[in-house]
Amino acid sequence: MRRPGLITTTVADYLWRNISNLGVKTVFGLPGITTLPAMEAMRQLGAPEFVVTRHEQCAGHMADATARLGAKLGVLLVDLGPGLANTLTSALAASRDSSPLLILAGQEHQSLIGREVWHEMPEITVFSPMLKFCERVESAEAFPRLLDQALRFAMSGRKGPVLLSVPKNIWEQEVRSPLKPFAAGFLPSPGEAAMVKTVSLLRKSRRPVVVAGGGGRNPEASKAIRAMCERWNLPVVTSPNGRGALSEEHPLCLGHAGRFGQVHASRTLAEADLILSLGCRLDDLTTHNWSLLNPDQTVIQVDIEATMIAQNWPVDLAIVSDAGAFAKKLEEGFEAPLTAFWDLRSRSADRRKERNKFYAIDDEVAVKPQAVMKALETFVGDDHTVVMGGGRFQQFAGEWLVRRSENFFYAANSGTVGFALSAAIGAAITSPERQVICVLGDGDFTMHCQELETAVRTKANVKIVILNDFAYGAMKARQVFSYGTEYGNADFAALAKSFGAEGRRISKGNDIKETVRWLLETSGPALIDVHIDLTENRSLLYGHDIGQKEPASVTKT
Repeated sequence: MRRPGLITTTVADYLWRNISNLGVKTVFGLPGITTLPAMEAMRQLGAPEFVVTRHEQCAGHMADATARLGAKLGVLLVDLGPGLANTLTSALAASRDSSPLLILAGQEHQSLIGREVWHEMPEITVFSPMLKFCERVESAEAFPRLLDQALRFAMSGRKGPVLLSVPKNIWEQEVRSPLKPFAAGFLPSPGEAAMVKTVSLLRKSRRPVVVAGGGGRNPEASKAIRAMCERWNLPVVTSPNGRGALSEEHPLCLGHAGRFGQVHASRTLAEADLILSLGCRLDDLTTHNWSLLNPDQTVIQVDIEATMIAQNWPVDLAIVSDAGAFAKKLEEGFEAPLTAFWDLRSRSADRRKERNKFYAIDDEVAVKPQAVMKALETFVGDDHTVVMGGGRFQQFAGEWLVRRSENFFYAANSGTVGFALSAAIGAAITSPERQVICVLGDGDFTMHCQELETAVRTKANVKIVILNDFAYGAMKARQVFSYGTEYGNADFAALAKSFGAEGRRISKGNDIKETVRWLLETSGPALIDVHIDLTENRSLLYGHDIGQKEPASVTKT
């Protein structure tokens, strides 16, 4: 095979040519004195597009969202010190949900590093524990190798965030290296012995369940998991981050299990005699602090990353493999047993029936948050993405029916409040063909509401639904007497208009359908401020089961 020829160019130009070759069209970030040479190289090359945000954390969430919707990589460019420190939260969200994110940070001139000059911080010490790869570039000669390493760590195995810190005097130095396409690695697949043992354990089981995690979200894995489960008649529950691995309309899907999950899924996980975990860590969220697991269950854990296996619960069979590759091999290479497993189709139908009943609530006066979600579901198109924030309102928005993984995501494993608005804007910028809806609470929105300006400037067609209870509702719901959890709010509709977006308020139940229809039909960024009925008090403390209320013994004054 003919090797690509050497090119001689600057470090910055080499970077952007490689990033563009990966198909990355957008880089998010803020300008800084240590990144100006990199920005100028991007301008001269004409690619990728640089989107200026109003906060570095928001830039990170926007970049993260592009990767969650199918881009090979999310990329952000920030200044050193405080600018880079602001990306820690976005790095955490990407790390916990296995989203490939390349953080490019400027650094002070090499001659000044280590002297505690203005803005300097020990970035490698601070970021290394959280990232898959974290390096400072010490020479132009080393840059091609370090870039290739960073990309490989970000996009291989259990994907995640990486950091390259580049001193400002290196950006314009000359580098001579081949401009070659990134050599993607082959996904690991299970060996024959592992598959034979899996089949043996399955055939001894009577109540098996597949737990599909984030490793099953990509389209190829999702397709393979569906085919496997249909052939073997295996019921499926998902982790919070695995929603969409199998359509929640499918008769074999019991929904998402765990602490904020659905009762039918959690019950299935607890009653199973065999758990086949595909790309799932069996963590505290999915298993409700491991209360849904027991030592008598047989556990087969399949994960692309060996260190994730048995991290949270002992296993009977450990298989290092891509979830999709495993599912395809089981579906294509082995016959399902003649004896039937438990049939949970009626339980799955009951789940959908109860969920639809919960969303069907109607009140002409009070604004029920589930009625708002039902209106959104009624008018939304097929190619939609709901980005959900963090907070008590998740118990209403979290009942959204997820048919494909790209229909719904949130910062599931980090629980980041302040993620949703930025992520939705990033999704709308880089996937303009999708109908992007951000559903979040008022506390979440006000953390980064300045990014409305970014949405307006970039003409991002994002629709924002604020379920407003004038409080940090998840915390207030845990209190008998409210203390330190309530506050006042601005007029969010007027705030949106001041940025150049459209905005309306819902304060009566009979305004919901008309206003939601207006929201989805409006061109460009638009917002509705929904003053929800405060008596809808489904506390996170008492679980996330459909219709479950706080015990009557808990009263508030």
